[in-house]
Amino acid sequence: MSIFVILFRLALCLIFAVAGVTKLLDLGGTREALKNFGAPAPLIPTLSFLLPFIELAIALGFLANQTVSIAALSAILLLGLFIVAISINLARGRTHDCHCFGQLHSEPLGWSTLARNFIFTFAAGVVLWVSLSRPVESIVTVFFDLSAMQWGLVIAGIVGTILTLADYRRRTKRNARETLSTKQPEGLPINSMAPPFELSAYDGGSRSLAHLLAPGKPLLLIFTSPTCGPCVVLFQEIKDWQRAHSDKLTIGLISKGTIKDNFVNVARNGLGEVLLQKEREVAEQYKAMVTPTAVVVNAGGRIVSPLAAGADEIRNLLHTVLEKVGHVESVP
Repeated sequence: MSIFVILFRLALCLIFAVAGVTKLLDLGGTREALKNFGAPAPLIPTLSFLLPFIELAIALGFLANQTVSIAALSAILLLGLFIVAISINLARGRTHDCHCFGQLHSEPLGWSTLARNFIFTFAAGVVLWVSLSRPVESIVTVFFDLSAMQWGLVIAGIVGTILTLADYRRRTKRNARETLSTKQPEGLPINSMAPPFELSAYDGGSRSLAHLLAPGKPLLLIFTSPTCGPCVVLFQEIKDWQRAHSDKLTIGLISKGTIKDNFVNVARNGLGEVLLQKEREVAEQYKAMVTPTAVVVNAGGRIVSPLAAGADEIRNLLHTVLEKVGHVESVP
């Protein structure tokens, strides 16, 4: 039992240390994650600064015999808070990036995120129970007392865990690339007429393609979803784009669902020109099979770009449109 408790302590120490360091190196991302989780806005700057140090303190606490109980209890309380926050967001259909390990590893919220936190909580609970029921054994002493066979099993377990995690990470990235490549269509032919539509607008009334093109500017049409993690992360940038480039192009969003489904994302980011489709009826007309996806329609109502799927491709498409608009404006 002692060796398992020691391994739990070391594993939790590593987990919290990595989480703390990566969050500390990306405080901007940590603030964004807390905002997405629904933390009170006035507390976000303070929480984003304190959270990494709390996690680092818990990591150090698991190493010392005198503080292991406090570290285990603190870990259970913090993980419990994470579990509640994740559960609430999943229940509301929100799957923004968890930012659990900063830029090292971040993925949209899902049941796997919740399960992972339950496993960490169980390990911390075992450590707390053992530390309160009998004197805590030194990590160094336990490892010195291991037999050659036990050392072999420990090393094999560590190597196996590392290889399994590395393989999982590699397969996840490969599957993501394959999924994007298989689901990312070419879209409608360049210079073809954009399919007309008229949809309910988030701020009331209705909007049509003709309405969005009425100012005589190019239209960057972005298809999103309130349950799309990458979309949630991109919304903050879209708000900035709408404000900074309103004189050069119109940026419209077509999201699925109801006003209630989209309330948090739209209200929090102050998004404009948000139109609501029931499911994917308009997206399918444009052959936009994944979210977020964007396409450019010129002032004459014709498709002038291939589909751009994913945040990076949408950013590139925006820059391309702005460069072309700027070039046209510079021509005497």
